[in-house]
Amino acid sequence: MRSSSQRRHRRLAARQQIVALEQALQQAQHLLHQDDLTPLLNRRGFRRACDQWAGGGVKDASACCVMVDLDGFKAINDRHGHPVGDAALIHFAATLRRHMRPTDTIARLGGDEFALILSNCSGSDARKMLERLRDALAVTPLPASGSTVFLRFSAGIAERHADESLAQALERADAALLDAKRQGKATVILGVRPARSVDRATANACGQQITSACTPTNADTREGD
Repeated sequence: MRSSSQRRHRRLAARQQIVALEQALQQAQHLLHQDDLTPLLNRRGFRRACDQWAGGGVKDASACCVMVDLDGFKAINDRHGHPVGDAALIHFAATLRRHMRPTDTIARLGGDEFALILSNCSGSDARKMLERLRDALAVTPLPASGSTVFLRFSAGIAERHADESLAQALERADAALLDAKRQGKATVILGVRPARSVDRATANACGQQITSACTPTNADTREGD
């Protein structure tokens, strides 16, 4: 009886150990793909989400890609210090998440740069969502050293077309973001679709073109100006 009881105990202990190892592995995978400051995906996690999205054979022509950059983030760090800068990123990420759907992909790529993939969403819908986000930030300033910090952002939107890859749409969103920054910041721009001939010319190389969204680069440490 004692021997049988000992075997059952060993089998139970072995099963518990396996469960614990599986949970530890899942946690490690989660941390590997999650930003260490905000509860969003990091660049690695976003790249994996892009691969999964493309690998699923999605043909949803109404999907939108959005690139977002905080305005004046470097000035916040310089004036109030990096702890306030971190608090600003956490506050922005939390506000952003509240205005997104559970099915949307949200990532912090590095510094003050964020990327979104909005499925079943038109360009006008994405713009309205960003307007709601802007309004929410306007009424919820961040306390900082006896003052308040109002967070503002610029964004570029690209509505993905049926004959366009996700990487191409991300590239157009990134280009639209740069245009928004050049036009005075606190601006949202809907990117223009390139000519079909350009689409064909870039189709095979699109995986290398989206350096700002899908591949590691020195831009990870870029701070908004």
